[in-house]
Amino acid sequence: MKFRRTLFPDDQVNVRVQANSSYQIKRTMALYENDKGLELMTKSGVLKNSGNGARLRQFATFKDLKYEKNQQRQKERRRNNHNKQRKQ
Repeated sequence: MKFRRTLFPDDQVNVRVQANSSYQIKRTMALYENDKGLELMTKSGVLKNSGNGARLRQFATFKDLKYEKNQQRQKERRRNNHNKQRKQ
């Protein structure tokens, strides 16, 4: 099977928050922003949700820092295994 590039990179997390009030959205987004494993990249304003009554929504994109650390560890392990095999 061929490797296929996905629509979104693996190190990004896309979030859509939907709530009845802007206060609920702001609190939820604050929880995401304070998470140590995520770094905020972009955030939209609070938008009205058309078609579903009086709901509001907001979109955000975060960089997954834990994913990056995991990728670095895997690269180091591969390098170490490759060096061990060369020495033998």
